[in-house]
Amino acid sequence: MRAFVTGSAGFIGSNVVRALLDDGHEVRALHLPNEDVRNLRGLDIERVAGDVTDRACMQRAVDGCDVVFHLAAIYALWTRDADRMRRVNVEGTRIVLDVARDRRVVYTSSIARFGGQGMRRRATEESPFALGPTGDRYARSKAEAHAIAVAAAAKQDVVIVAPCGPIGPGDVGPTPTGRLLLSAMTMPIALVAPTVTCFADVRDMARAHVLAAERGRRGESYLLGSEDLSMAEIARMAMRAAGVDKPIVRAPFFAATAAACAAKAWADHVSRRAPLFTPEAVRIARLGLRADCNKAWTELGMPRSSIERAVADALAWFRREGYLSAAA
Repeated sequence: MRAFVTGSAGFIGSNVVRALLDDGHEVRALHLPNEDVRNLRGLDIERVAGDVTDRACMQRAVDGCDVVFHLAAIYALWTRDADRMRRVNVEGTRIVLDVARDRRVVYTSSIARFGGQGMRRRATEESPFALGPTGDRYARSKAEAHAIAVAAAAKQDVVIVAPCGPIGPGDVGPTPTGRLLLSAMTMPIALVAPTVTCFADVRDMARAHVLAAERGRRGESYLLGSEDLSMAEIARMAMRAAGVDKPIVRAPFFAATAAACAAKAWADHVSRRAPLFTPEAVRIARLGLRADCNKAWTELGMPRSSIERAVADALAWFRREGYLSAAA
């Protein structure tokens, strides 16, 4: 099988590429022209520099491929170009689905489409979109793109997977969870939100993408996660992996909101760089991102590796790639 993978240099995308190669498949990997492609180093793949918003480029890229894995998206809680985020996440999805309408597509949605059902409630694939009131533009764009994929499945072969919180090697961004791991290593204390998220080893999520191409039912969505854990539990795992012991402080939501507003104002008007967290992120934390991923476990056979091992492997990757000093 020859697979075309968009977002191939990213955290989940690069692990999907590796999972496909492990199974003996050929991979054509799309990345942005000036993107950090360290996650693709040494891989026997065909690289294509391009943009999912370029229809002609996408038409050429899918030619000769049997299955398309569409992971490319802008994931950011804060961005200087919200219009660009929507073009990539929504219109890019529309373009990729259209040019790949005669082959199977595995579309990567997000827990942002299903999560936020309440701190004590677990999202399922039947859950309504709940994060709209938070004002988070990423969540809104992914919900809109998800609806496009669902509609496309009425006319073409589309399977939808929705990753929860990925942990493991290759977190180039890094993601908010990756930043939590790094701060737990570098700061005197680990400051965490009093919230719970469903997590999984990113390599298990990647394997589930390949399984979705093989076993997924057309038009169905599959939440990809393994275990609901608090941010404090994740920070504690990081400290055990590194052999350190620091205080873990749970920030009250009222204090987090005030700090987030100040951080966002600084980013908007002074630094022009993404803040550690935003008011929208605090609102999402209040709702929680628990998830019931039984459907992916039973229908796809998604593996469920140790989150503790994924945390340790993430820290090892961060250290190897220079995110942590040798002494940290």
